[in-house]
Formats: sequence, structure tokens, C-alpha cells
Amino acid sequence: MSRKKVKPQTTEAQILAQESSIPSIAAKAFRDAYEVALSKGESVLVVRAGQLVKVSNTETLVIRPVETYGTLKAGTRLKTRKSLLDRRSAQAQIQA
Repeated sequence: MSRKKVKPQTTEAQILAQESSIPSIAAKAFRDAYEVALSKGESVLVVRAGQLVKVSNTETLVIRPVETYGTLKAGTRLKTRKSLLDRRSAQAQIQA
């Protein structure tokens, strides 16, 4: 005899209800990660009023303005290049 239970079919309405809760679950996960990072004394990068801002328990530092990228289609892959400053700091860490 098999002990496997037969799973009832998931209806389209149930799937839609589950999918509709994904944005709120994701927002809570980001908020919790933000709070955990700050509680551990780490800094977090956020965008506020078009500015990239480094936030920590002790300071809020504006790094640079951030422009809107435009409209992207789902599945679009973006390529980024490291700036010269990033390369120099990486080299300094390797040499240390």
C-alpha cells in the first residue's frame, strides 16, 4: 500500500492569490534586511529623492545623483563596468 497522499489540484484562483502576496513578502524581506544590517552596525545604500545615499547608524552620506535608466523588459540583462576607483581599491586590497 502506498502512503502517498494525492494532492488536490491547485486552482487558478489559488495561484493568483498566492502570486498577489509576493510583492508584500518581498518588501518585508527588504525592510527586515535593512533593519538587520543597521542593527549590526553596517551601512546600507539606498536611493532617496534621486540621490544614492549611504545610510548607517551614525551618518547619512550622499554619494551621487542617480538617473532613471528607462523602461526595461522582463529578462533584460545589464552589463556594468567597474570604475577606475573600484579597480584601484581592489588592487590595493590584493597588495595588502
